Amino acid sequence: MFKSLYFKVVLILLIFIVAVMCAVGAILLNGVTSYYEEDFVRQMNNSFTEDSLLMSELKSVSSSDNYPYEMKRILNSYAVDLGIDQYRNYYILDSDGELITGSDAELGSELGITPNMLNIISQKSSNDVKRTSEYADWAIRIPIGEDGEDYTIIYVRDSLEEMRSMNGMLFSIVLQAMLLGIIIAVILSFFLAKSISSPIQTLTQGTQKVAEGEFSGEINVHSSDEIGVLAENFNNMKERLKNTIDEVEGEKEKLDTVLSYMSDALVAFTESGELLHLNGSAAKIFADAIKEGDLTPEKCAEMLDLPQDINNAAEQNEKDNQNGLIFRDRICNGRVYDVSYARIRDSEDSDTYAGSVFIIHDVTGRYELDESRREFVANVSHELRTPLTSIKGATETVRMDPDMEADVRDYFLDMVLSESDRMTRIVSDLLVLSRLDNKRTKWNIETFDFKQSVRRLCDVMRPEFGEKNHEVSFGAEVDIPLITADKQRIEQVIVNIISNAIKYTPEGGHIDLKVSSTKSNTVVLQITDNGIGIPEDDLSHLFERFYRVEKSRSQDAGGTGLGLAIAKEIIEAHGGNISISSKLNVGTSVRIELPVECHLNVETNEKEDKK
Repeated sequence: MFKSLYFKVVLILLIFIVAVMCAVGAILLNGVTSYYEEDFVRQMNNSFTEDSLLMSELKSVSSSDNYPYEMKRILNSYAVDLGIDQYRNYYILDSDGELITGSDAELGSELGITPNMLNIISQKSSNDVKRTSEYADWAIRIPIGEDGEDYTIIYVRDSLEEMRSMNGMLFSIVLQAMLLGIIIAVILSFFLAKSISSPIQTLTQGTQKVAEGEFSGEINVHSSDEIGVLAENFNNMKERLKNTIDEVEGEKEKLDTVLSYMSDALVAFTESGELLHLNGSAAKIFADAIKEGDLTPEKCAEMLDLPQDINNAAEQNEKDNQNGLIFRDRICNGRVYDVSYARIRDSEDSDTYAGSVFIIHDVTGRYELDESRREFVANVSHELRTPLTSIKGATETVRMDPDMEADVRDYFLDMVLSESDRMTRIVSDLLVLSRLDNKRTKWNIETFDFKQSVRRLCDVMRPEFGEKNHEVSFGAEVDIPLITADKQRIEQVIVNIISNAIKYTPEGGHIDLKVSSTKSNTVVLQITDNGIGIPEDDLSHLFERFYRVEKSRSQDAGGTGLGLAIAKEIIEAHGGNISISSKLNVGTSVRIELPVECHLNVETNEKEDKK
């Protein structure tokens, strides 16, 4: 009842009537009070000004022996001007405020010292009429005698009873008008509420039908006011809503058809982990999990070898303004897949999520092709044409000239040895890459002090630093944790990076090595030099096999273009990361990050053991 429109309309009108009558009553009562006070002050000011006739007559009799009664006679003659009546009286007082005579001697005997009277006694000429006071009074000093040293006080006092009587009568009138207004308001409010609520009830019934999915029927409100316009707009909105829902359902059916027949597997889940959609390709991949009734986002991540904290990774990816996560070459049931993972937003600008989706693309063919290509690179590495051509040319030259001078012969023989060594290094590096690619590397996992290993390598390579007068500095944090990894392979990477820094840092340069750790159980080695640097265009290709910056310069330094590729494979096999930043003619910085616990899957290859 209290929430109904009837009650609200009646209550609003009642409050309105009461508020208006209260405001009118307050204004009237305040106006009467102000009028009486202002009229009293006006009469007193007009009568007791210094140049008024009353003051002149009072002063003229002040020197007589019977001045109080002469003054009383004069004041009686001015009673109309002073407003003297049963509520207002005048009194003649001596200089101490004691009554001498007055218009009402009985009331005068009960007079006390008032603030205005006290002002006059203390020779202050101001009078103050306060609205909150129970009376209004006025006092004025009249000098007496020839010398005027003594004085008498004319004191006028109004009890304000007439004003209070008038206010009471006005209050009674306002109260009666308020009661009458309330009765009229109640009667009118029912008619008003009926005229407003009836079409609104019709609209409410219509909206309830729409909320229940029933779009048939029209809402008929026969009025041309705002409610009629509202009903017409609602009918239009209902029709548009019906058309929109039909379109959405049609699009949903199309989407379901497309997803069902797409070659890529798609599986979607709600935020709580319940299955939302599964197409035919995904049903084949997760057939066992579906039979067991255990198809959840966690199960999908486990079967596809994805991180268990994939939601956290996706959240971080979104903070970096990237869309979704992509995981390459995930093996499941003998097939290889590229997996895209993303969280489904409620809306484009929303920060809340309605679920997650896995899109699984079968890349087994591409993966096998890549494997074949890697095998091919390993095989043709034994047929490297450039070093063999050099070796062949040198040996033929020596053979064709038996009488060749000794120093010339030695030159060609040294060329043969140099090219043989170079070919051996290339073949060796290619074999290492092949084993890393095919996961045939035998890892020797141990726990060791990473900081001490780096320090020892610095000491071992000091002769190479000394050949080019390089200044070397080594720094490390105090609490560097021990790491579990293949110590020999990690040291191989570090030696390779330090050797590059020595090769490409001019004589007298500076090389800085710094070991630190992070809160995520990772150790970091930063190797920085002030060498010749690397052009920006080459930075993205540094870890490609056989890629060399300014090939002629690299050949002079004896590089094969495989060292960084091997280093990247070894570091990433441990679950770490290697990155390079550089500026041409400024220097290069290499950052190696390794987890404290490596991520290697240690597999012993029997063929390698036999070899």
